Amino acid sequence: MSLLLVLLCYAAILFSGAFDTQERLKLFMARHGLTSASIVYGDRGATPHMLTIHSDPAKVYPYYSLSKPITAAMVMELADRHILSLDEPLVGTSPRNLMHHAGGWDRSVAGDPVTQRKTDERCVDIPPPPKQFEPGTRQAYSNIGYCILGSLIERRTGMPFDAAARRLIPATRDMRYDEWLGPAGGWSGTAMTYWRFAARPIDPHILEKPSYAGTNYYGLGWKVSRNGLSHFGLFRRNFAIVLKRGKHVVVALFDGNPGDGQRALEEARPILLSLPGSR
Repeated sequence: MSLLLVLLCYAAILFSGAFDTQERLKLFMARHGLTSASIVYGDRGATPHMLTIHSDPAKVYPYYSLSKPITAAMVMELADRHILSLDEPLVGTSPRNLMHHAGGWDRSVAGDPVTQRKTDERCVDIPPPPKQFEPGTRQAYSNIGYCILGSLIERRTGMPFDAAARRLIPATRDMRYDEWLGPAGGWSGTAMTYWRFAARPIDPHILEKPSYAGTNYYGLGWKVSRNGLSHFGLFRRNFAIVLKRGKHVVVALFDGNPGDGQRALEEARPILLSLPGSR
């Protein structure tokens, strides 16, 4: 068989659908050591699609840092109710800076006081550590900032953080909550449960771009780029992704740890946004 014929046969197999989006997803998972997946995707206002690989729709996964958009939504709801202000003084910074990851802590310099601690205290009870930079001058991803936001929410509502969440954000009523990672990463549940939260209309404040931010930046609770909104959660043995592009929302929860979460998210993004039934 000639080389040309071999190439033609390969192309026919490729474009016939044998190498479809789900196969690309399985190859992505194999490359990154991800052993199961539960994915929900679709447009807000329509019935979403579900896809599982070595999993089932009812499986509970940790959301980890996908918890941060929930915390940010609570802060903005309380601000709308005039229970707090986004720019009030808070441990030498402000709630707005904390949601922008601009509170002054840089874990690449000082380590992560949330995930690296050896105590079993609640995330919201961790004392604010020394800062590494002037708040509101740059962004550095920070778990401790969201623990501090959770503590503020508890003080202003007079309720434990998870009780306040269940009152303010109805989707959390079907989630589980762990106080150790708390507002920074303590929620878990199914892909469908998180999709219901993530499919909420976008609050325009989320897209707010600080003057010091680059092209891709953290708005209020979400990563903002030309590709839309996103966030990932990565810790221990699980990986989670949420993507928002217009009305389209994708939530993908995985067993396994790819190591570099941002790189894995960018590799997964075009695959997840092209799943059958996506627009």
